[in-house]
Amino acid sequence: MEDDWKIFAARIDAILPTLATKGDLEALRADVARWTVATVIGLFIGFAGLFVAMGNILRPVSPPAAQPQQPIIIYLPAPPPQQPQQPQQK
Repeated sequence: MEDDWKIFAARIDAILPTLATKGDLEALRADVARWTVATVIGLFIGFAGLFVAMGNILRPVSPPAAQPQQPIIIYLPAPPPQQPQQPQQK
């Protein structure tokens, strides 16, 4: 029985230095809290971007404004130059 207790005590003494201390647990808690906050902020930014993108995609496209109709211009050829009239002889 005494030998079993010594073996158990030796095993506990070997394991004890590897266990986490209060400082280790506090640092771990702070890291987990920091990662949680960063994840929540990232999710909000991601969902906001998704909301904006879907809002832009699903917005109905308005037809372009009607342009005022340009006037129709018809160019006529210039009249041929007139020949100088010769005086009439009587």
